[in-house]
Amino acid sequence: MTNTPKTPQQAIDQRDRMRRREYRAIAILLAVGLVFWMVQSLVNYSMARQGSFVKPLVTHLLGYHSLLITFLGILCFVCYALYISKILVDVRAAERELQESEERHRLLTDNSLTGIYILQDAKLVYVNERLAEIVGYSREELSGKSFWDFVHPDDRHRLKDTEAARHMGREVGRQYEFRVICKDGGTKWVQVLDASIPYQGRISNMGNVADVTDRKLSEKEREQLIADLMAAREALHFQATHDHLTGLLNRPETLHRIQVELERAAREKHAVAVIMADLDHFKQINDNFGHLAGDAVLTEAARRIVSCVRPYDLVGRYGGEEILIALPGSPETGALSCAERIRSLVAESPVATPDGLIPVTLSLGVAAVESAEPGGLEDLIRAADKALYAAKEAGRNCVCGPSGPAEEQETYSGETVV
Repeated sequence: MTNTPKTPQQAIDQRDRMRRREYRAIAILLAVGLVFWMVQSLVNYSMARQGSFVKPLVTHLLGYHSLLITFLGILCFVCYALYISKILVDVRAAERELQESEERHRLLTDNSLTGIYILQDAKLVYVNERLAEIVGYSREELSGKSFWDFVHPDDRHRLKDTEAARHMGREVGRQYEFRVICKDGGTKWVQVLDASIPYQGRISNMGNVADVTDRKLSEKEREQLIADLMAAREALHFQATHDHLTGLLNRPETLHRIQVELERAAREKHAVAVIMADLDHFKQINDNFGHLAGDAVLTEAARRIVSCVRPYDLVGRYGGEEILIALPGSPETGALSCAERIRSLVAESPVATPDGLIPVTLSLGVAAVESAEPGGLEDLIRAADKALYAAKEAGRNCVCGPSGPAEEQETYSGETVV
């Protein structure tokens, strides 16, 4: 049967057992010697005493005493010599096996494809060649250095917390990743598998170190690629759902979201209002000042409209200079008040363009349903459009509802949709 090679620790344990056997043999020899000495002392003491009751017996045995002691001494010495010789042979075999085991492990660690270090009191007491290559130092330069000198400052706190948790008896992972500072000042990512081992008679920490810098860079590139793809997707979605000039929702998206609000209103039994706004005499602005000035006017008007509505209200470019506003949860009175506020803000001050200040006004038509019915979008838009035409016929720069031009209305409620 082939003997399995022992680890250094197994070889050390075997050598220690041999040493203990040697110490026991010496103790036994000393005990036997002590017995012989006590017997000799007793005989001498008995011979020295005149009239002792053992004197006749001692005198009779005196002729055999020296020969017996000598024979027993030689016998014990020979037995001890044989026993010690056997122990010494076993000790030398154990030390030779220990030396071979240490040499095997030294070759394995020195030629390992991963870095290996051993720490005692946070000091590097052993490093292999691969670890020295990773950080760019020689093994001599690393020996005796503090482990924390090579850990990136941003990672030290995390590793020390992990070490403190382990000393407190908490279950923490033995594998972790951090950055190391190389000799040239650069950094590398390493993955360390940590373990506690006996080394030079002390419990030490051994780390198996793998350079994962390339993997980290690949992960970072992949994450950046994913982020770029998500940003591109969001940009494409924005372009597909928003007007490129004003940034408002485009017509298809506006109608889709209003339809969703109408369906929700039908389920939850609340009102929905829409406002159709149209810039007055917009064609004349384009004709007199140019299309760039017209774009600036339309963009500023859209910004002012958005500033007048709630965050969850919908504002979209319906077509040309028409802007459609949806107010979920708002009744007709609230929508009329909101429309008047929009009209007032837009007309309050002219729009500054490269071609000068251009006054702008809006005509607005309002329509609302108190409890929407699914599929009522067209009817609602038609009613708002009809009210818009009524506002234009009433002289423009005004607000009209289903019953005609709006008078002083209640304040826009802005109640929240549940």
